[in-house]
Amino acid sequence: MKRALMALACAATAALVAPAVAAPAQAHTTTDSQARPLDPTAALKKAFVPGRGVRFTSSETIDVGGIATVKSSSKGRLAFGRSGVTGSDVTGRINYGALLDEDLEGADKPTRTITVGRTAYVTGGVFSSLFPAGKKWLRTPGKNPADVLGSNGVPVNPLDARTLKAVLATTKAKGAGGVVNGARTTLYRGAITLKQLAAVEPSLKKGLTASEAKTVVAWKMWVGGDQLIRKVQTTLTLKLKYKKMTMEVDASSAVSFVGWGSRVTVKAPPKSQVATLADLLGSVPDMPDTINLGD
Repeated sequence: MKRALMALACAATAALVAPAVAAPAQAHTTTDSQARPLDPTAALKKAFVPGRGVRFTSSETIDVGGIATVKSSSKGRLAFGRSGVTGSDVTGRINYGALLDEDLEGADKPTRTITVGRTAYVTGGVFSSLFPAGKKWLRTPGKNPADVLGSNGVPVNPLDARTLKAVLATTKAKGAGGVVNGARTTLYRGAITLKQLAAVEPSLKKGLTASEAKTVVAWKMWVGGDQLIRKVQTTLTLKLKYKKMTMEVDASSAVSFVGWGSRVTVKAPPKSQVATLADLLGSVPDMPDTINLGD
C-alpha cells in the first residue's frame, strides 16, 4: 500500500513540476516613442537587468487522497540576465512524511542548490554522507536556472514572461490586494488548464496525458504598483491511476518575492570543493519522485 501511495505521489510531483519548466523569457526593448504603461509582463522583462535579481520563498503541499501528505519549502535568490534568470542559490527541504523509505538517509534534510548557467551544484540532503574528504558539492550539468520554481513544485512560473502572459489572459477578477511584502498590491484571480500552460511551452505536451491536460489550476496573483509580482498562490486537483487504484491528489503552492532589482551575484563553489558522481562514496539513492516501484 505504501508503494502504491508513493507511485501516486510520484505521478503528482511529475505533473506539478512539468508546467513550470519554461525557457527564459526573451528580452524586450522599446523606444520612447513606443513607450506605453507597463503591465506585469512588460515590467518583468524590464526587470531583467544583469547584476540584479530578486529573493523568494515558497511552500508546497501535496495531499494524496487524504492518506499521505508531502510538504516542501524553499528560499533563495535569483540572478537576472537580459533574457531572464541566469543563476540561483536556493535552499529547500521536503517532508515526505509516511512516504519516506527508511533507507533514504538525509532525504528530509535541507538541500542547497547553486545554479550558474547550465550547471548546478548540490550539497546537503542525501548527498551529505557521500562526499570524499575536502569535497562539499556535487556538480550536475544540463540544468536551467529558469526552472528553479518548477523544480520546487510551483505549477505556474511567474518569472517566465510567456507563462505570465498566458496566466494573466485567464484573469476572471481583479481588485485591491492589500499590502504584501511591503507593497500595496492589486489582486488578480483566475484559472488556467495544464493544456493552456503546455501551449506556452510545447515541450510540456510530452509529459501530459489527455486527462491531466484538462486539470484546472486556480491561481491568485498579487501585483505591486510597479507591476512587479509580490506573491502567487495556486491550487489544483489531479485524478491519478496506479494499476487498479484511482485517487485524487490535491496540491497547493505559494511563492513570494521581495527585493526586486536588488544586487544579486551567484557564483559557483570553489573547484577544489566540487565532486562528480564518480567521486562519491557510494551511489546516490533514488528519491521518492524517481523511486523504482518494481512489480
